[in-house]
Amino acid sequence: MQKLPVTAANANQVRINVFASGFSKNNEYFNGIADGYTLFGYQLNPSLSYQPAPFVRIDAGLFAWKDFGASGYQSIQPTFTVKIQKENWAFLFGTLEGNLNHGYIEPLFDFERVILDRIENGLQYLYHTNRFRMDAWLNWNKMIYVADPNREEVEGGISAAVALLNKEGKWGQDHTFKIHLPLQFTAQHKGGQIDNNDLPLLTVVNAAAGLEVEQTYPFNFLKRIYTKNYIVGFKDFSNEFLLPFESGSGLYLNAGIDTKYQDVMLSYWQGSGYISELGGRLYQSASTTYKNPDYVQEERRLLILRLMKDVEILENLHLTFRLEPVLDLDNPKLEFSNTFFLTFDTDFFVAKKK
Repeated sequence: MQKLPVTAANANQVRINVFASGFSKNNEYFNGIADGYTLFGYQLNPSLSYQPAPFVRIDAGLFAWKDFGASGYQSIQPTFTVKIQKENWAFLFGTLEGNLNHGYIEPLFDFERVILDRIENGLQYLYHTNRFRMDAWLNWNKMIYVADPNREEVEGGISAAVALLNKEGKWGQDHTFKIHLPLQFTAQHKGGQIDNNDLPLLTVVNAAAGLEVEQTYPFNFLKRIYTKNYIVGFKDFSNEFLLPFESGSGLYLNAGIDTKYQDVMLSYWQGSGYISELGGRLYQSASTTYKNPDYVQEERRLLILRLMKDVEILENLHLTFRLEPVLDLDNPKLEFSNTFFLTFDTDFFVAKKK
């Protein structure tokens, strides 16, 4: 879900929080790896929060997901979070600050999960200093009971970065040169001892390490240039292998520029036998499609252009646009996706304990 700030000034206060996200994501894909489809609808998460202390926040709310053109709601479920926030760390129990907040690269964590799997429930530990940041999390995705026909599903990981250099330039704090070493991994487990399911245990790990170099500017037009490059790996630790590959690897290279009018990023992906249970579908070496589930393309080389724009309409109301042409260099064919988000996130004072 969205981030839940803990503010000392809100101690002993009861507040109403309103989060709403309208979305449209159109995938014009015609390959054997990723399906083409459209996601169009909205998600709501109104909640009530109370801070019993300056460093503790308790939230309880309701999440609702509606797809346009479908009857009823795709999901309606409660959300509940207890967050303890200290100077440089935080601990969360319940509904996590998940999805895009983890900061994963797309080969490890699919951007679409912010729509398709927004809710994560479990444990989360956040740590942040000038030199190091870390997000360690566990999402208990599917609970099972005795003779359950489904397998238990648990996922988690760590997304971290070490600051190797953070140098302020001659034009002030908005003129900086940064070098970071990102370290990321995810793990997924499907199984259990009390289920009534013949499928074997599945335990898969994906990891990435890289180097990020960024230069920011205080200019009216040019805001930032950067390059972010990663080595990616996949390993199946299951006792019985069901996936098309037991291990795989990838190279993910990115260069971008942020300006007043447009943010642009060019990405290159080269994967070999790469599979990720949580990662973006385009980066897989095995099909995730409905009509061609057995299709395999062990070697993948993709060129992706991302055109992005964030527009602040009001302080708490934002528009986000993305256009992403994709070229498969081994099967030359230009495909694309386009995305639109309208996000409203605010809170209101209700009462204060005397």
